[in-house]
Amino acid sequence: MFKKIINKTDYILIFSDLFELFLKHDENKIILSLEEIIDFLIKKKKTIILPTFNLNFPKTKKTSFSPEFIQTGFANKYLIEKYDFKRTKKPMYNFAVLGPKYNSILKLKQSTAWGENSVIGHLVKKKSTAIGLNINKKTFDWHVIHHCEEMFKVPYRYYKIFSGRNLDLNSKVYEKMYVRDLKSNYIRDGSKLNNILIKKRRIKNFNYKIINISLLNLYDYYIEAEKLLRKNIYSLVKNEKKSWAIVNKKFS
Repeated sequence: MFKKIINKTDYILIFSDLFELFLKHDENKIILSLEEIIDFLIKKKKTIILPTFNLNFPKTKKTSFSPEFIQTGFANKYLIEKYDFKRTKKPMYNFAVLGPKYNSILKLKQSTAWGENSVIGHLVKKKSTAIGLNINKKTFDWHVIHHCEEMFKVPYRYYKIFSGRNLDLNSKVYEKMYVRDLKSNYIRDGSKLNNILIKKRRIKNFNYKIINISLLNLYDYYIEAEKLLRKNIYSLVKNEKKSWAIVNKKFS
């Protein structure tokens, strides 16, 4: 199944949530499994993309290509040092790229973090496959949820620019994002969408040694989100204030 699905695309976006795995298994065994997955994708001449996000940038206003600025897990830090990954230049939603079409990712304009010419936007258009390593398929949003919200200009978000400095390049950098309005009381909730994807078997799931692997075509995610948003522009969020009111009522 794994070979059949990845053969349909040139791009593979990898997400991971390995914290619990490291609590249960030997570190070397996990690393070996990760390397085997990457080596297989390299052999198949796939272009591999890893999120290397620096979510502290709005606060510190500093970034660089050093692993110390990556907040997307140990696995990504390890893999970009082990293999010859290239890096995009945006300060916050940065990606590492390896493979024959790496330059098509590096050349993206990335006018906004999640828009049409962003990394995620490009991968959606190319009907790319995302691999989730030990993610919770019922709650994980594959980051495409932000792309959907921006493309439909949901009313609970607005554009904001974050600026600072790249220490490696010794230059000013910025990133434009479609951020959530904190006064709106709406918080992200893609559970309804995930249930649809699971029910329609758009998310494939299997185990490779000790790692659970989920597979999803990112375009499938977008299409199902589009259907929901056309019916209700608030379908990818829930009202935090209303949710707390229900909880309080239940236990009062």
